[in-house]
Amino acid sequence: MPKEFVLVHGASHGAWCWDDVAAKLREAGHRVVTLDLPGHGRRAAEAGRASMESYGRAVADAMARESVSRGVLVGHSMGGPVIQKAAERAPGRVAHLVFLAAVVLPSRGSLERVHLTPVGRALMHGLASARGNGTFAYPAETAWARWMGDLPRSHPAVARALAALTPQPLRPFVERVDYSIFERLPTPRTYVRCLGDLAVVPARAAGYAASLGVSPVDMSTAHDPMLSAPEALARLLEKIPA
Repeated sequence: MPKEFVLVHGASHGAWCWDDVAAKLREAGHRVVTLDLPGHGRRAAEAGRASMESYGRAVADAMARESVSRGVLVGHSMGGPVIQKAAERAPGRVAHLVFLAAVVLPSRGSLERVHLTPVGRALMHGLASARGNGTFAYPAETAWARWMGDLPRSHPAVARALAALTPQPLRPFVERVDYSIFERLPTPRTYVRCLGDLAVVPARAAGYAASLGVSPVDMSTAHDPMLSAPEALARLLEKIPA
C-alpha cells in the first residue's frame, strides 16, 4: 500500500540530501515530501529565523500544504528534535515517527547540553564566534569525516554534499525546548542507528532509542545513510508501519 513520507534533514543539510531516497520511494509508488528548514538549503538567508519552534512549524506547515494525513515523519540527526516539535503541532497528520541517527531531547533539554561533549561545545562556539553572525560551519574535511566517512573523499556524492552544506544557525543548538506535549503523545516511533556513526555514536544512539521505549534498528553506515546507502534506507523506510 502506498505511504506518505515526510523527510526532515539535519544540521547544515537541506532537502537536497534526500534526493536519492525520495526518488527510490517515489519509484515504489509512495508520496514523498521534503523541505528546507528556515536557514537551510534554499532558505539559507532565513538563518535569523531558525529555532526549534520555527523548524517544527515549517514541517507542520508543509504537511498541511501537501495534505499529508498519515505521514511517516523521518528526522535525521538534528531533525530528531524537529520532528518531536512537529508531532506536537500536527499529531493528527503523523502515523509514525522515525528517528534516523537522530538526537532525542527531553523536555527543557538543549542540543548542546544533551548531545555535545565539552570539546564539541567549545568547537561549536569557537566556530560561531569566528563567523560572528549567529551561525557556525565545520570545515569541509571535518564535515566529510564526521558525516560521510563511509564514502571516499573523492566520491561524487561527497563533492555534491559538501558544496550544498550551509552554515548552521546556532540558536537551535543552544535553546532549551519544552517537549512536554511530545512526551505524552502515543505516536508509534522507530529509531534507526548507524553503526559507523561518528556524530551520533552507537552507544549514544542506543540511549536515545531507549528514551523512546524502542530498540534500535541498525544500518552499517556512517551518519548520512541517505547519501551512502539510499536504496537500503528506502527499503528500510518502506517496512515502517503506517
